[in-house]
Amino acid sequence: MPRENGRMTAVLEGEAGAVGRGMAVGPVGPHEVGVVPGEAAGGRARPDELRRGGASPAVGVEDRESSDEAGVVACETRIERDDDSRERDGGVWLAESDEADRRARMGLAAAWEPGDRRLTELVSAHGAVEVWASLRGGGDSTLARRAAAVRLDRLQRQMDVLKLRFIVPGDPEWPPGLGDLARADVGDLGGPPLGLWLAGPANLAQLGRSSVAVVGSRASTAYGEHVTADLAAGLAESGWVVVSGGAYGIDAAAHRACLAVDRPTVAFMAGGLSRLYPPGNSPLLSAIRADHVMVSEHPPDRTPSRLRFLSRNRLIAAVTRGTIIVEAGVRSGAANTVRWAQSLGRPVLAVPGPVTSAVSWTPHRLIRDGEATLVTSAEDVIVALGPLDPAQEPLSPTRASVLDRLGPRERAVFEDLPARGEALADDIALRTGLTVIDVLTALSRLDEEALARRTERGGWRAARLPAA
Repeated sequence: MPRENGRMTAVLEGEAGAVGRGMAVGPVGPHEVGVVPGEAAGGRARPDELRRGGASPAVGVEDRESSDEAGVVACETRIERDDDSRERDGGVWLAESDEADRRARMGLAAAWEPGDRRLTELVSAHGAVEVWASLRGGGDSTLARRAAAVRLDRLQRQMDVLKLRFIVPGDPEWPPGLGDLARADVGDLGGPPLGLWLAGPANLAQLGRSSVAVVGSRASTAYGEHVTADLAAGLAESGWVVVSGGAYGIDAAAHRACLAVDRPTVAFMAGGLSRLYPPGNSPLLSAIRADHVMVSEHPPDRTPSRLRFLSRNRLIAAVTRGTIIVEAGVRSGAANTVRWAQSLGRPVLAVPGPVTSAVSWTPHRLIRDGEATLVTSAEDVIVALGPLDPAQEPLSPTRASVLDRLGPRERAVFEDLPARGEALADDIALRTGLTVIDVLTALSRLDEEALARRTERGGWRAARLPAA
């Protein structure tokens, strides 16, 4: 086939930490993976820099960004490429050499901040190998110096120690929903990730096919955490995989509920996977990492920052089939995830809260403006998102078709049953004002209707409503 000579000219605004966004990401973490100390600033590494802070020589130190400095970096190179040497997958070029493409994407991800559409467009047009080679070819920009300072062999060694894997488009574990980010943007961010670092035994693509995002405020209320736990546990027990961000508050409540019912959950992190952040959630995140999967767009030692949380949110929205927001104030990162879901055309679901609660402001506004579907239970979510299996009949859109068949005593007992845990007949009788005999009779009827089930210890709990 004839070979085509092209000219790639990319104007990359801003320094490496805030490319094209007029803001500094910094300060970045002092130990960025695969970047040789000193070389990131254009000089040679000094032995004392390698030793400073107890850092391993395999883990380098990235230069700190200036707080407001922004510049224009021109990266020009002539590219000779064969149109038949690559094939497209989800709008991203895949190099003929899978290993070369993977290493190039890993290098770009280590040198660049995620969510910059111009980079993904360059990779889509010319391939990761050519873009990486052009940056490694030299230049005076911070980005070019950072690219030149990345040591992929060192990065791979650290990944091996941490038992991480790096997946790219075209891999069996790559979630297909990420390709939709090529056509979505929120603010200045956009574009699919170049690759993802994963920790944990679970298959991300398999979990993503039946996943739903549960997000909300870090400063959650007891009400919000209770509702989140019921939602997440109910969805998990129904075969859905709950995805969240591993943060305090609603995120943690969603993850814990899945672990409590021994079902998978996925945590997308805003920093590298060598650190469990926030530290207070270390036991929770360690459990997710051990049995399920943690995901990051960043090399292992990169620290979280505001911009990195925002770019992370687009991944949560893209991988999942819909986003549930439980609590969020006027200004909330969870609201940013909702905007990504809207930009991607994914369903947005919102849980109402007390009208006096400031952290329910965003869910209430979304419901009021018709931007979200009101949900109060796992059944509501399943109705809104549809069945997991296309051959499966959807659940009844309301409880009425089932509950209307119940008498007042059965209804009172059903409404008193917990969704998780158990309740004894004596306790139900005390709370409902019915006699124990009436409660036992009602429970027998509810059991026949598949609305209640007996636990191993002799208590009772509510069962999931049957399909219509």
